Amino acid sequence: MIKEKLELKIKDNDDISFSEYMEIVLFDKEHGFYEKENILGKYGHFITSPLISKHFSNCIAKNYIQVCKEEKLNNIVELGAGDAELSKNLIHYLKDKKYLPKKYYFFDKSSFLISKQKKVIKDLDFKNDIDFIWIDKYEDLPNKAFIIANELFDCIPTDIIRFKKNYYEKAYINKTFDISWKKYNLFSKPSAKYLSVPDNLRNNYIFEFSHEQYQIINGINKFIDKAYFLIFDYGYSASELYINDRMDGTIACIKNHLSDFNPLSEIGEKDISAFVNFSYLKNIFMENNWSASAFMNQGNYLLSFDILNDININNLDEVGSIKKLIMPNQMGEIFKVLIVQKNTSKISDNNFIKNDIIKL
Repeated sequence: MIKEKLELKIKDNDDISFSEYMEIVLFDKEHGFYEKENILGKYGHFITSPLISKHFSNCIAKNYIQVCKEEKLNNIVELGAGDAELSKNLIHYLKDKKYLPKKYYFFDKSSFLISKQKKVIKDLDFKNDIDFIWIDKYEDLPNKAFIIANELFDCIPTDIIRFKKNYYEKAYINKTFDISWKKYNLFSKPSAKYLSVPDNLRNNYIFEFSHEQYQIINGINKFIDKAYFLIFDYGYSASELYINDRMDGTIACIKNHLSDFNPLSEIGEKDISAFVNFSYLKNIFMENNWSASAFMNQGNYLLSFDILNDININNLDEVGSIKKLIMPNQMGEIFKVLIVQKNTSKISDNNFIKNDIIKL
């Protein structure tokens, strides 16, 4: 059914950009991938860090407590909250420590996931302790907040760009569901200047460019006056992203926990994502007068908040879960954490084991 929608869209326009294709496949209100049941978890297509261990959420809770000791941020905003596993464990931990926020905002556009989130929160029976609010417009954001985005930016629709010796091309999906290339003035989009694309790209080098990520950050910035923003995702700084080993781009798909690199097969039946260019995000935030205070791999972030101190070493399953989150050959290295702040007092970042902000 999603393919029929795409065919009609392509018929009307001869072709569509890859970002338009990705938007429809993932987020169509009727047949989009994120409107399907059982996307997440062992019996779904992929597992995220909050599902691997509650201690991931607990570390974010510790970070929130640390921030609240220096800044009064009584609102938590979670962008793309998935099945609410992160919020559930985060709230349990904060209640135990007597640091509950006054309001918890869920910002999502998947009707199916929103209904799932509401059920999880209802079962928590915390409604007398916190106001839970679901929003889908930036103007409904609180003006002060502790913001969390876990694996959000990788699935934001992106265009695919190819560098030719002295110009760029943009990928389009044609009537036969193949990729065709058209000459493209990359820097006609003001946001492209933030990509930090190197001058020495090889001929036919392919990379991604998400103007929508730029729009998301600008939308948040417009209505947020003060914030501490945590971004978890897989990706690299620009200097590590644009290397010859990634000449074919970073678009990846996953279905039933198996990865492939063909977004034009099994349309609508698998997730589509791209590695996050953290330099791009940082540059956009800084243009909007946010400060980028920390950048590190996920393993170092979790270790900085003493994740090892909280586990039962006699519980082999729990130990194995923590290893998945922090080990370099699993999620510990490829997943990164970017922390940006707006109009906060200088919240200390000295507790981080390693801060690689200079890489950005």
